[in-house]
Amino acid sequence: MTGLYIHIPFCKRKCFYCDFVSVQYDAALADKYISALIKEALSYKKIAISTVYIGGGTPSVLSCEQLKKLIENIKNIFDVSKLQEFTVELNPESAENNKLHLLYNENVSRLSFGLQTANDKLLENIGRLHNFDKFKQAYGSALKKGFTDINIDLMYGIQDQTLTDWEKTLDTVLNFNSSHISLYPLTIEKGTKFYLQKTETNPELQRAMYETACIKFKNNNLSHYEISNWARDQKYSKHNKTYWQNNEYVGLGAAAASYYKRYRFKNNININEYINSILGGKDACIEKEYINDAVYNTETIMLGLRLSEGVHIKYFNDKKHIIDKYLKEGFLHIKNDRVSLTEEAFFLSNSIISDLI
Repeated sequence: MTGLYIHIPFCKRKCFYCDFVSVQYDAALADKYISALIKEALSYKKIAISTVYIGGGTPSVLSCEQLKKLIENIKNIFDVSKLQEFTVELNPESAENNKLHLLYNENVSRLSFGLQTANDKLLENIGRLHNFDKFKQAYGSALKKGFTDINIDLMYGIQDQTLTDWEKTLDTVLNFNSSHISLYPLTIEKGTKFYLQKTETNPELQRAMYETACIKFKNNNLSHYEISNWARDQKYSKHNKTYWQNNEYVGLGAAAASYYKRYRFKNNININEYINSILGGKDACIEKEYINDAVYNTETIMLGLRLSEGVHIKYFNDKKHIIDKYLKEGFLHIKNDRVSLTEEAFFLSNSIISDLI
């Protein structure tokens, strides 16, 4: 089974930290883009997919008509008879009742809300268009519509964010009893507003914030199943686990990446060029690489060690001395022939994984 990712590159306004491919929403451009998505999807007609994830950008900025057209075509083009999960990302300011109603009626099973912080001043500082009250309203509306599997995205290490403020956000969000929470540190990426402003981060404070979250989530029965993700009652993101387990996925849209039939490829990042290529009957792919066994094994380690379940020990044949070193230091453990990072090692994962690939 294969995962399906669909990239929606439209927002009301770009956040100050965002380096994803996105532009300001324009209805006419979005209409053309959706037509291109549908045509690109036809090249994978009747492929069986296990998960769908519509991300962005801001998928909820699309109109109801655009969302309906996209979702219904995807269901008709692909084989969804064994679909396990259908996720759509939402921003609180564009998660109107009519859109939530549509998504629920179209059997979208999972929502992912971009909250980032419960502090209104910090939301303003990072360029978000919603406040916390707007999030509460949107989240409450989603529950009333019948959604039970909802992720909340949070960001830590924001400029002027204190540890105390972070603890307040965590406590506030835990009160919602959501099925899933994702945490991401603020990173300064080239080309973003924060990069141009020479905004800096504090790695030591970010580590303290991460460790605080680990403790609070554990005390609230959230399972830390991936470096940046926690779930309640095993409601893991099945789609994202497709990536981490190095399984196949197809990406549709500008800048979307795919790993399919042993090839990894990526679409043109320019939205207009992507549309013109697809609607003109051409391939929008700009990068393509065959994944041989050696690359596959390396990527399996790199991705799989992000998960608490880890990676089978067979992938580490020539790394025993490194594994022994990290076992002694308490950064790795082995159970049922699977090597995994300890929770204490998650924040240091990049350097440890680099040693093991």
